[in-house]
Amino acid sequence: MFVRMSYWKCLPSYWGEDIKLFEAGAVKIMQRHDGFVRAMLLAIPGETQRIAFTTWETPESYANFVKSPDLQKIIEMFEHMYEEGGSPSPIEYEVRAQGSAL
Repeated sequence: MFVRMSYWKCLPSYWGEDIKLFEAGAVKIMQRHDGFVRAMLLAIPGETQRIAFTTWETPESYANFVKSPDLQKIIEMFEHMYEEGGSPSPIEYEVRAQGSAL
């Protein structure tokens, strides 16, 4: 598995809209890509920091998504919400171990 975590800052005037756009826009686009597993939008209540957390079956499936125009399309969908200097800063991780509920 492979994870992309993208850190960004959301203008307070768009709090709430970020959730709707993530669910109705970004997730729907990623679901069309082979290897997509899940996506989450994380936030600390009352703060501007956001983390878009996406999981992919393989590094290759993630790489294919990145090569497509869809990643840029998603970034541009949220562009009006970014604080100045708060545009996405992605970090990519290989999943080395995992667990689940018993």
